[in-house]
Amino acid sequence: MGLALTVLGGSPAWPNPGQAASGYLVESDQARVLLDCGSGIASELRAHDPGPLTDIVISHFHADHWFDLVPLHYAYRYGSWNDRPRATLHLPPGGRNVLDQVAAVWDGSVETFEAAWDVMEYDPQLDLRIADMRFTFAPSLHYTTCYSIKIASGTSTIAYSADTAPTERLARFAHGADLFLCEASLKDAKGDSTERGHMDASEAGREAARARVKRLLLTHVPAENGNDFVLEKARAEYSGEIEIAHPGLRIEV
Repeated sequence: MGLALTVLGGSPAWPNPGQAASGYLVESDQARVLLDCGSGIASELRAHDPGPLTDIVISHFHADHWFDLVPLHYAYRYGSWNDRPRATLHLPPGGRNVLDQVAAVWDGSVETFEAAWDVMEYDPQLDLRIADMRFTFAPSLHYTTCYSIKIASGTSTIAYSADTAPTERLARFAHGADLFLCEASLKDAKGDSTERGHMDASEAGREAARARVKRLLLTHVPAENGNDFVLEKARAEYSGEIEIAHPGLRIEV
């Protein structure tokens, strides 16, 4: 099969109507991985059950990329998923402490999540092997520590920008990917603050062209920006196939 990506959500921090925040299912012959778990993703997984997850990988700790680990871990502990094999939750460095602090709000701790999953922190300087998948990481340019993620299996490669402003590193990191899942949060980067943490569609298209990827999937796109406007800006910079992520979209690479 190589790799297949299914969009579960792709909203920015404020949800688009009928769309969860960031969450993507990446499947190979041997693994089923949830990539990010933002607000609304637990409900999407319950509504469109893909089967047991082998692993969950989180890019960073902004709410729209991880908050639904809270309701999802209850599905494993107390709900209908409690008889499934334990998945492994892979967090950025310092992630265990983040979970511990959040769970303290309801008098819990990181052990609350460890009751549902095997919890570990990945080293972004090393490859992460998950069955027949190889994950690599690159620091992005965001408001908090965040990692772009590349997934390879066999001859197939998916690159995920996560949240980032344009960087020279991103184009090198995504170079030659079969599918580039890239954020395009801003309507016009010229109107963004001097502190950058996101891209507009023109910049996403430019990064895709520089990286010479085979296909561009724009995500984190606010509904207010308008799909036609977003696609027009991206196509002005990138001549390959472009789509905007929407729930249920499945792409095999």
